[in-house]
Amino acid sequence: MNAEEASQLWNRKDEVDQIGGPAAHRQLALKHLKLKTVIKESHASPVHHLIFNYTKKSMQNLFATVGKDQATVYDDLHMGDFIAVVVNFTNQKTEQTMGGDLHACTWMNASQVTRHPHGDALLAVAGADHSISLISIVEARVVSLFKGHSKAVIDLTAPSDCPGMLVSLSMDGNIRLWHASHQQCTASYISDALSLAVSPDGSHFVTGGKKGALHIYQIPDQCQDPMPSDGIETQNKAEHEQLNLECSTSGKHTEGIDCMQFLGAHRLATKSVDGRMNVWDLEERKQISTWKVPSCTVGGGLSSRCRFGATPDGAYICVGNTTGEVYVYDTSDGKRMTHVAPIKVSAPVRACGLSPDCRHLLAVVGNGFIFRFEYRRPDAQVSDKENVDANMVQSDDADD
Repeated sequence: MNAEEASQLWNRKDEVDQIGGPAAHRQLALKHLKLKTVIKESHASPVHHLIFNYTKKSMQNLFATVGKDQATVYDDLHMGDFIAVVVNFTNQKTEQTMGGDLHACTWMNASQVTRHPHGDALLAVAGADHSISLISIVEARVVSLFKGHSKAVIDLTAPSDCPGMLVSLSMDGNIRLWHASHQQCTASYISDALSLAVSPDGSHFVTGGKKGALHIYQIPDQCQDPMPSDGIETQNKAEHEQLNLECSTSGKHTEGIDCMQFLGAHRLATKSVDGRMNVWDLEERKQISTWKVPSCTVGGGLSSRCRFGATPDGAYICVGNTTGEVYVYDTSDGKRMTHVAPIKVSAPVRACGLSPDCRHLLAVVGNGFIFRFEYRRPDAQVSDKENVDANMVQSDDADD
């Protein structure tokens, strides 16, 4: 931690205490987000994914993006409140891989996997060349390469509490479980999934289908912590079931589910391409909340998917639409907390991310643009013009 960051953290703690605690401060921050930072990535193509590193509290300042053939890792809190590039990776053709466009990324729990005494952050990226590259942020290079898919990889997910485990989904519906410790595939499944999410403890994963169906798969213990083997995976016809969850008529998914994420051990958030969002209690098998994101256009395939992000405690979800607007919702009741939009850009939001304290809301829009909306304390030294930025749209209630 540098002096600038330490000073800001001290001042921020005082502000949080004055307002009434972290929960009240997050609500205040969400109501006063303004566009302050714009980044244009060098590939000048749509960014397909943006994700914060919530595998370890000390690394929550890192977020990653993938677009065209590049993956970039940023520090969201460099020198206090600036953004800095930490690692940039280009998926070039090598003797081991064909290279090409990247479609998905996820952070892997590096505990018990990394050899570095002070720890490491591991980012898995994948796309058109069928292989999955595991990037060490400390070493700034690919340290593992997972091969086995025969089609493009379209989704990646890793359990936050299960070190070294990774789950991938390819275009043909093949789901594979991997373990970084032994660099091997531990199981393979056939599905009709468009998206998937794995539980924090790595005991099961859920898939979202083309017509809104949800299926849950139990992961065998030997796949969660496998022993070294010859590296040949098993074609696993594991028991899985369609989730029949209690929900309102308006809250039922009828279109393909393009994004999903666990919000803790038993809550799952799902989004379909028409903008319908649900939060489910998988233990009680019922719906907790539901809402509709405005102006979401059906169609366009996986290249037009809009991924959502969430705070590490699952309290808030951020999501965009096809016209470039970004919304934040309370997951407990679906209430809309805020609504912002970039300036002079009207293009689909492909992915979003929200910092743990809700002070930074990030969205990828158009051809390589990253917009960061920020909360600045009222007495910060900013001009009156900045405080009335035209990009801010007042918060209002959600529409069903």
